[in-house]
Amino acid sequence: ISICDNAGGIDPEIMDKIFDPYFTTKGEKTGIGLGLYMAQTIVSRQMKGVLYAVNKAAGACFIMEF
Repeated sequence: ISICDNAGGIDPEIMDKIFDPYFTTKGEKTGIGLGLYMAQTIVSRQMKGVLYAVNKAAGACFIMEF
């Protein structure tokens, strides 16, 4: 399953951090940085799959493989 956007992609400097717990690009008051971490944890532990992100020409794609 892949979900893609056309918003320009994820900054390559943070790509390896986006699934880390408590990592956020939002301010301290608007984000806690658990969403992608929890999504990856659920996909890997409960569904025995993988969740990862890649940049494509127009934007970012989040891919789940089972």
